[in-house]
Amino acid sequence: MKKDHINYFAVGSFVLAMLTLLIASLLYISGQGDATDAYHVSYADISGIHNGTTVTYGGYKIGKIENVEPVRNAQGTRYHVTLAVRNGWTIPSDSTAQIASPGILAEKTIEIREGKSKTMLSPGDEIKGLPAIDMMAMMNRLSGEFEQLADGDIRPLISRLSHYLNDIGDDLNRKIPDITEGTHTLLASLNESAMRLNELINTENRQHLHSLFKNANEMSESLITLTRHLNNTGEKVEHLLDQTHHLVDDNSGDIRQAVVDMRKSLEILSQNMNAIVHNMNASARNMNEFTHELRRNPSIIINSKPPADIKE
Repeated sequence: MKKDHINYFAVGSFVLAMLTLLIASLLYISGQGDATDAYHVSYADISGIHNGTTVTYGGYKIGKIENVEPVRNAQGTRYHVTLAVRNGWTIPSDSTAQIASPGILAEKTIEIREGKSKTMLSPGDEIKGLPAIDMMAMMNRLSGEFEQLADGDIRPLISRLSHYLNDIGDDLNRKIPDITEGTHTLLASLNESAMRLNELINTENRQHLHSLFKNANEMSESLITLTRHLNNTGEKVEHLLDQTHHLVDDNSGDIRQAVVDMRKSLEILSQNMNAIVHNMNASARNMNEFTHELRRNPSIIINSKPPADIKE
């Protein structure tokens, strides 16, 4: 009998320990046992959220909704939501809290989007709330717009397009015989042109064309050679010009002196030019007179006497 009591006590103790462990595990999983800070958000519509809804910060779970309380005033009904956020978690003052859905079928969450402010909110402050994004409502609205588009624009467009295609088909049916006849005529003309071209390009003409292409090839090679020679000549001329430039630079003083001497000579010549011209005129008159006398009396050369010496 004493042994049975011991067994009952052991079993009861084990069950109690397991129950305690289960409660502790549930509290750990639900986050009830963690220290939290309370923040507040106000929404006009809280469809899809309730007590226990997950609160995320950039997709990372930091808490849950602790309480939802409706507040009525003259502007309407607002819902005051209290968020239980992990203790010590810092939130910038310009951050926003929005009701979001990670997926179409996923449960809605409160997503806190981090702001850029350096000032942090204190526990008990209010976070700016943004309206919820209802994917199903957006899809319903989008489907309605597509339906209106299909009824108002696409179907009439398809009808008009079908009418135009029918008209084009009728025109093609009427014009296909003419098009076919024109195609046959064009093919006949092309065949005739091909035959004439074959007659034109006979064996003799092929040889002439071959010679022409050969001569053109040789001419192009000659032009290439001539171009090379011209390039070499241009290089030599450029080298000669460089040498001439250096020569002028090296003898610039002598050249300048020669130019000065030549200028002086020209000045002297220009000053004595009148006397030179006068003497030349006198010489020309004497020569004319001598020629005239010689023509009149050729023996003057033999019989002439030397002029008498002039005594001083």
